[in-house]
Amino acid sequence: MRKTKAYGQKIDSKIRLYVYRFMLRKQRAPQVAEIASHFSCDVKLVRKALARLSVSHAFMLQESGELWRVAPFSAVPTGFLVRVGQRSWFANCIWDALGIPALLGQDAVIQASCGCCNYEMPIEVKRGKLLSGRGVIQFSVPARDWYRDVVFT
Repeated sequence: MRKTKAYGQKIDSKIRLYVYRFMLRKQRAPQVAEIASHFSCDVKLVRKALARLSVSHAFMLQESGELWRVAPFSAVPTGFLVRVGQRSWFANCIWDALGIPALLGQDAVIQASCGCCNYEMPIEVKRGKLLSGRGVIQFSVPARDWYRDVVFT
């Protein structure tokens, strides 16, 4: 059993690194089949690894088993588009959107909008700081409760 657990941890680490590198390079998450092809392994093994990686909430899966979140990136289009130079990624929320330029250590423009009226509220991050602008970033749910209903949060 130890050998299986060690193998699981090793493949999990490799898949995690591959997914992040893929996301950064291609500006999208890899499909399960693409991961399996890259590692020349069975899709079932990849799905099990992604399930284990999802326990920490850094990765989260869609009902289909495909990636939904690769924190701080979203694997699906959202209302939070983060542009860094000529590249762009989606984030699931404003917190994650702010995490992308922090992770990359680069300036960014975040396309966001008001949750109640859909009024555009772009946010610019320069040298790690928010530039002045209009609007308020509100975290209505305490961080400790975010994963009780992550879609609502």
